[in-house]
Amino acid sequence: MKVRSKAVVAAALSVMLLATACGARLTDAQRAAGIGALTKGGGTTTTGPSTPGAIGSQGPSVGPTSSTGTGGLGGLGGPGGTGGVGGGTACASGGATDTGVTANQITLATVADVSGVQPGLFQSAWQAMQAFAAYANSQGGICGRQVKILQLDSQADSTQNRAAVVQACSQSFALVGSMSAFDDGGASAGQQCGIPDLSAITVNAARSNASNVFPAYPVGPNYFNTSWGLQIKQRYPQAIQKSAFITLNAGASVQNGNQRIKALTAMGYHFVYTTQVQVVESNYSPYVQEMQRRGVEFIDMLADYQSIYRLQKAMLQAGWFPQVRVWDSVAYSPRYLLEGGPAVNTQPAGCNDMMKNVPCVALVFLNTSLFAESSSNPEMQLYQQWLQRVAPGAQPDYFGIYAWSAGRLFQKAATAVGAKLTRQALFTAVKAIHSWNDFGMHIAHDIGGKREGNCTLFIEIKNSQFVRSFPPSSWTCTGSLMKT
Repeated sequence: MKVRSKAVVAAALSVMLLATACGARLTDAQRAAGIGALTKGGGTTTTGPSTPGAIGSQGPSVGPTSSTGTGGLGGLGGPGGTGGVGGGTACASGGATDTGVTANQITLATVADVSGVQPGLFQSAWQAMQAFAAYANSQGGICGRQVKILQLDSQADSTQNRAAVVQACSQSFALVGSMSAFDDGGASAGQQCGIPDLSAITVNAARSNASNVFPAYPVGPNYFNTSWGLQIKQRYPQAIQKSAFITLNAGASVQNGNQRIKALTAMGYHFVYTTQVQVVESNYSPYVQEMQRRGVEFIDMLADYQSIYRLQKAMLQAGWFPQVRVWDSVAYSPRYLLEGGPAVNTQPAGCNDMMKNVPCVALVFLNTSLFAESSSNPEMQLYQQWLQRVAPGAQPDYFGIYAWSAGRLFQKAATAVGAKLTRQALFTAVKAIHSWNDFGMHIAHDIGGKREGNCTLFIEIKNSQFVRSFPPSSWTCTGSLMKT
């Protein structure tokens, strides 16, 4: 499996996902592949009940009808506009116009890893799309057509991913909100049949580069998000002169780690220590001792959250901490707090000692809004409210955010097309969207240009809770994408 990843967001949500720290069902190779592929963001992986198979997501007739947007996109969410547009009043039905489109229904397929070696891996993508369909249908559907979701299980397997895409080609209008660790399996099949693919997040280069693929989070193999690295450089210029970087010793992770080291070095970071560790490494003490010997003051690690907290446990045992610790978005998980315990919650002695004027911080970077700030984010409220309607007890997560966003992106593009909905017309509408943030739920991405945004926010842990560190609101968008 050829995997690519840039360095920031959807972070090694990897395979806490692709495996739990203990009792993992995946092989080391599978686990490492997923970590390398998904080192770009984070979230929880707890999922609630869901019904497999094809479902008609007819939602309740009442509920939230709008959310104030900041996407500046017009139609479905210009500045101060409403996100709850696109129902029956937007346009009239145009009859059966293409595969998966009838006079009163649009069938969308969502391919996700739900069963297989790690059951429930991306079930949140199914749930989010089910929630989106219920919401859209409560608004009258899209141009008078109700939305039906065909749930296809790729089983964390490349061959199954291809089979699911082939089925979607003939039984649905578009792929929307899909999330699979081995999405390269269906890359050529989807491109050949010409089905629009608005995935949540693409994982492999073959899928992200396919001409029919326009993900809600268009992370790609050719650019590096510099925003978090530049922010750390501006705030802690001395610490980055003695930097350390640890990555997992697996093909994709090594490749992505080398890319990150190269990019950060170009930004002015000086690495005095870099190393690779085994996927199942349990003893990080030797690495901590070596970093201490070399005087490391800044550390970054490309790994799943289990590996990150094992490193932190070794730091706690040694009573030594780099002044600045920055973790990928994978750490934004209740499980990280719970399983990491004192190692991730303890502030080292001397931290924030203003008399010494020495930084002592542990930060996590993100490119989505925070669940804790839902009260001021109507779109986040909308996602969570409708998620509970279709899957009571389900936990919203990072992948669910982008699956929901993919649904809303489809809603915007399909409504722009109008009654005569065809695959070709949808492609034209999607390619014209160059700033999509799902009405403020995540940073703005260039969908038509297939380039991710270059913005970040930072959180830290206080009293066993994630809290915003900086900026005080929204995201910081320092610098620009770096071509790699």
